[in-house]
Amino acid sequence: MRVILRNLGLVAAFILTMYFGSGCNEATILGNELIPGKDYVNGLDTTLTGIVAHNIWQTDSTVYTGRGNYLKVLGSIVNDPVSGSAHGIVYTQMGLPGSGFSFTGTGQTLDSIVLSIAYDGYYGDSMATQTFRVYRMSEPDFKIDSNYRYYQALKYNTGELLGTATVAPRNLKDSVPVYGVKEAPQLRIRLSSALGNEFLQQTATTGFTNDSSFYAFLKGLAIVPDTMLATNRAMLYLNLNDPATRIRVFYKNSEEDSLSASFPFKAGFTAHANYFVRNHAGSQAAPYMNTNNPNGDSLLFIEDAPGLFTKLTIPNLENFPNAVINKAELVVSEVTTGASDLNDIYSEPDYLFLQQYVAGDTTRPIIDYGNPSSPNQPYFGGERTVVTLFGGMKYIQYKFNIARYMQRLLRKQETNTSFKLEALSPRNIDVHRLKAGGGNHSRFNIKLRIIYTKL
Repeated sequence: MRVILRNLGLVAAFILTMYFGSGCNEATILGNELIPGKDYVNGLDTTLTGIVAHNIWQTDSTVYTGRGNYLKVLGSIVNDPVSGSAHGIVYTQMGLPGSGFSFTGTGQTLDSIVLSIAYDGYYGDSMATQTFRVYRMSEPDFKIDSNYRYYQALKYNTGELLGTATVAPRNLKDSVPVYGVKEAPQLRIRLSSALGNEFLQQTATTGFTNDSSFYAFLKGLAIVPDTMLATNRAMLYLNLNDPATRIRVFYKNSEEDSLSASFPFKAGFTAHANYFVRNHAGSQAAPYMNTNNPNGDSLLFIEDAPGLFTKLTIPNLENFPNAVINKAELVVSEVTTGASDLNDIYSEPDYLFLQQYVAGDTTRPIIDYGNPSSPNQPYFGGERTVVTLFGGMKYIQYKFNIARYMQRLLRKQETNTSFKLEALSPRNIDVHRLKAGGGNHSRFNIKLRIIYTKL
């Protein structure tokens, strides 16, 4: 790596370059707001390049979708030039209004039956329509105490289509009037009259005795996107654990009309899961996955989990001269080829996260992150920031301060292991992506800028 010294008053410090090879940097990409100008009297400003970075694609068995993970992704993206395609299927049960339930009165007649799931936003193109189909599940042992992983495709009966809807995300953001009452934004799919009449035939002594009898009657629902449409450009974010999520039967009896009964999602009692799959074939990311290139990859592709992440190695960092480290800032910069990347539709992650490898694939937060139960995120960094270069060019940048880690490294209290750089989302499954410069990118290469005082 190359060291660029910005304090020309301390020319003797140039001998530090013996530790590092060649590289190229631009001050405009790094920025100048690391320490106040007055501190440059005794401080040195050094930029290390030559970081070895690899794109890693592997199954992530830590991503669970059952139990307490109620936020789901549903939809299909087929034309992202950077990351390729992604598809999400939602599986869920609903529950009884109460044990021993019966519909009101006698002579019930069906008006309609509707599946609604609370809408919690979207990713992608808000104007692109998408078709969803609902099927009856046939998974032999679909149950609440199973913590399903994202790559577990559960069984459903493709011969029993219960309902279909074609929607665009922009049409889901507003409240919905139901019988004159406004309800929260939701995905609504009208189900078949055949299923509605099956509901009306159940009583407190048959399918509605308790949850077990209800699940024997209706094991669950699979909500499946049509993945074959070239216009698929969005994922919906859904929240199962919301009062709007339910099956609602609208009916009348021999004495009253405008009646309804709700069969809600019950957190802790109803099974649910999310199947999620990516396909990078034909995308910009495809040639850069798991290359094992000894010099690293020139482009990095980072996706929300489960997706691509980056493994970073900073050669010879432990050999940095003994110093007081004021700031050590790892800088990750976006690379874009303009409108063809569709960044206006498929946005970058709000946060990246950096961890330290300790053994095999095991990682832990870097000390600069603080206590994992109460992290110091403002100090550590990783937030998506828009940077404007000379001439008006805008791009995305992420910065991490690893000064404490580096100081401990120089004191032999840490080892120079590799790092895991990944996208960070509040959802356990998400779909944002970033194309960034690798260690050997010609302009936007990943860098470590160090402000230090020589001892």
